[in-house]
Amino acid sequence: WNTLTPPNFPIGASSRELGMNENRVGYLEHEGVMITEVNSVILNAPPGIFIDATYGYGSHFRNISKNYPELDLLAFDRDIDVFNNSNSQIIHSNFSKISEYLVKNNIENISGILYDFGVSSHQLDNYSRGFSYSNDGPLDMRMNQNDEINAHDVINNFDEILIADIIFENSGEKNSRRIAKDIVSSRPIESTQELVNVIKNSIGKQNPKYISQTIKRCFQSFRIYVNDELNEIQKSLNHIKNFVKENGVIVCLTYHSLEDKIIKKIFKELTTSCICDVSIPVCTCENEQLYIYGKKKKIYPSDIEISKNPRASSATLRYVIKL
Repeated sequence: WNTLTPPNFPIGASSRELGMNENRVGYLEHEGVMITEVNSVILNAPPGIFIDATYGYGSHFRNISKNYPELDLLAFDRDIDVFNNSNSQIIHSNFSKISEYLVKNNIENISGILYDFGVSSHQLDNYSRGFSYSNDGPLDMRMNQNDEINAHDVINNFDEILIADIIFENSGEKNSRRIAKDIVSSRPIESTQELVNVIKNSIGKQNPKYISQTIKRCFQSFRIYVNDELNEIQKSLNHIKNFVKENGVIVCLTYHSLEDKIIKKIFKELTTSCICDVSIPVCTCENEQLYIYGKKKKIYPSDIEISKNPRASSATLRYVIKL
């Protein structure tokens, strides 16, 4: 693989020093979402440093390494499990801090960056992480295990109004206030299945699909809050935009409307040349357009991919190219 050794990694360091784990049981390779589509949008990226902002299983990293030898890859991930179980060199960091890393290590520009947002398959499949509502586990949901706040803190310590707001603002769940009230009255809640049962009892007898979707929305809401996911996205994109060199790309894979709405808004700002009121005949805003859209503003996974990997069904790919 054509990878760039990060400046804070000693050359020739052992696998343990680099945060690699030779005992990789339960951490198997996984096919990344929309690999073919990602290839198509980074095809003309200029040579240089390319960042995988959300390494995860490393499927996108391996794909880019294999097909684009002119790109020197830097990988980031906030998950300690990823850091400890990868065969690649990874910087353990939230992607909102990537720009800080670049400045600290005197990296002036990059060829592009890929974000694969949301919870990873490994995090969902590892029940001890508390992301899954299908199997019992502790109420954790932290993507970065060093973070102080976890789902248990939110569920058991936050007041009813704040819990209701978290559920509604991060999912639009119409029963948020009733669910929040029942969560508070059912404390202590120690596990994911206990939380599932509280939500089920709160909404009563309903269509099984509706019940499943309600539980999913609630878990998504707590996960987004615990990991500050939406703010992380905004911070990272707003900070990284000036590091991308001419013809470089910003590529984003989103999995729900809240993520996609943020990407759509930021990309619109980056690709707009004038922000003056339409009634003004002459532009006076002096706004500088930094990027253009590619051939398509958004791309969806193929039916074939969705049939092989149902988790890809909610994916949307958006990308912009630096002028």
